[in-house]
Amino acid sequence: MRKTIRNTLILLFPLFFMVIVNEYSRLQFEATDYQSRNQLTINSGSQIPEKCSWACHNDTSYCKTHHVKFNPEYFGVTDPLYFGMIASLRSLGNYGLANVLLLVIFFPLLIYMFLIKSLNIQDRINQMKKS
Repeated sequence: MRKTIRNTLILLFPLFFMVIVNEYSRLQFEATDYQSRNQLTINSGSQIPEKCSWACHNDTSYCKTHHVKFNPEYFGVTDPLYFGMIASLRSLGNYGLANVLLLVIFFPLLIYMFLIKSLNIQDRINQMKKS
């Protein structure tokens, strides 16, 4: 019973935390005139040097120039990975759906399963140490 509660909390806490942060953030900002898929967005579509906006989403090079606090020498390694992942998601036919299924559902569930498996193994190790 204790493991079930632990596993459920490990699964649900990040989801609840994400929803709380998103909703709190939404209350802090007013919607802009910029629309993405016919929805008003919190961030504008303008290029703003002080913060990321939809311009960064639509033009990664602008964001890398103005916002990324990462050593540019590593772009040679990170860019092929980043743009390769985007190209792979687009090659599946529906980029948005593939993005949600793989990056929002599948990979987090895979990480969750590995975490639970690791905790169960650690519990067995602890039980063996006691006996």
